Amino acid sequence: MTGRRGVWTIGLLLALAVLVSGCGSLRDAPPTSEPIFVTATDDPLLLPIVATETPSPTPVATLTVAALLPTPDLSTRTPTPTRPAPATLTPTFTPTTTDTPGTPGGPGQYGPVGGGVDTVLAGEIACETVPQDALGAIYQSDPALQEALGCPLAGAAVPVGGAFQHYQNGRMLWVSSLGTIPQPSIYALLNDGTYQRLNDTFVEGVDPESVGSQPPEGLLEPQRGFGKAWRENPPVRDRIGWATSPENPSSAQVLPFERGEMVRMDGLGQTFIFISGAPGTWTAR
Repeated sequence: MTGRRGVWTIGLLLALAVLVSGCGSLRDAPPTSEPIFVTATDDPLLLPIVATETPSPTPVATLTVAALLPTPDLSTRTPTPTRPAPATLTPTFTPTTTDTPGTPGGPGQYGPVGGGVDTVLAGEIACETVPQDALGAIYQSDPALQEALGCPLAGAAVPVGGAFQHYQNGRMLWVSSLGTIPQPSIYALLNDGTYQRLNDTFVEGVDPESVGSQPPEGLLEPQRGFGKAWRENPPVRDRIGWATSPENPSSAQVLPFERGEMVRMDGLGQTFIFISGAPGTWTAR
């Protein structure tokens, strides 16, 4: 750096000397050109380097769809309702009535039978009348039967005329009245434990005893009251089938109840218990 400054100093002094001498001689004589010799030095001419800061890229604003939308006012926003947790229900036992068919001929099988049977003991149902005959004894000995039938509508079984006939899939019973109701009736008992009670509308001397239907070999066409009820009720006829034996007369007893009847058919030596319902169910003892 010291050599470079010396060069610059010498050059500057020479230039000033030329100017001074030129000024004095401009008035007297024309200037004489004298060559100026500048001696090169071995020091290279170094230019000062000024550090400059590299400009950073100017950030460009990015416009998004969200910036164009208005800012929601959260102070007036209605909160989303929270679904309450499901309530846990504690199950309770509610007695219900069922239409479960009883097993034909099976003792102690009745339907429909409601709940709470263990709390109903024989003789504890508050009925105005409790029958004391053979049918009443069956009723009082079975709490489930008491609950299924309800209270008796008579103080004793009523003697009636009766008849029975066997069929392919069950049997039919006939009684001359329903005890307290003077209506001849026919019970179509099916082997699946269900029954249907039909009014006997056969009129002697008016209705034919038979219509001449041709049953399969070894089977019979029902006649008289059984035949008329069988022909006029196709669902019963199709389910119970053809008769397998002739009609048999028998004495009988009927004890009506709030929800059914008990029918004693002496010729069969059985007591049939009918529980009304949809469908009605039956069992026998």
